[in-house]
Amino acid sequence: MVVFEIYFKQTKSKGVKVLTDTKLFIGIDTSLSISKNIEKRKQFNIKRVQYEDLSPTVTFACYEKQETLVRTYFFKDVLILFVEVTPYIQQFEEMFGYGETEMDVVVTDISHETLIPKFEKVIAEKKQGYTELPYLHVYGQKYWHDDAIIVGNKTALKELRDVIDNAIQYGEGRLSASASDGEGYELFISCLPGETENNKDWQQMTLPYQDKEMYVPNVDEVDPFSLLKLYRNLLRRE
Repeated sequence: MVVFEIYFKQTKSKGVKVLTDTKLFIGIDTSLSISKNIEKRKQFNIKRVQYEDLSPTVTFACYEKQETLVRTYFFKDVLILFVEVTPYIQQFEEMFGYGETEMDVVVTDISHETLIPKFEKVIAEKKQGYTELPYLHVYGQKYWHDDAIIVGNKTALKELRDVIDNAIQYGEGRLSASASDGEGYELFISCLPGETENNKDWQQMTLPYQDKEMYVPNVDEVDPFSLLKLYRNLLRRE
């Protein structure tokens, strides 16, 4: 999977939420899943410790694995399951189906009253569908002072704008797009606070230059993907 990452400077005082207080839920269309839930749960040693009908169409279930609790919300009428992202999220995806980026929900308040309206909003947006697929090309710099360009259709650029807004508010976001040959990938956006002079992440991070004849990263430079917090457990890099 080809994934690019863009960094934006933003201080906490300008509104970025502290990631340790932020939770990420991904939405899964379970109608596309062929996994056997109970068999997979036994295989992964995941126990359901709480179940509650919140309304005629919404149920809440909490699972536990190795003392980690995972909250889930199931919308029966549309067969959409929202799962809290933890280090075990890929096992939950094997149980229920893969998450769809357009249904990511980031919150700092995990009460039912806050979460359910957010889930309903992204479900409604998913139902509206798209008039065209998001095609997006990100061409980075070959070397210092070289130009860079992002090329996308209107759908992709609108989604990119929304994901950037999300990253500014919560620190991170992701977008699912395709190159013009139809090969899909995920673009991760991170809002990294501070200036290079006083932030070790900026100082240690690998520079974005693509021409390896001009720039070869040092062994002590940091892979930018390792700086992700909310989305780290969703990476599927080879």
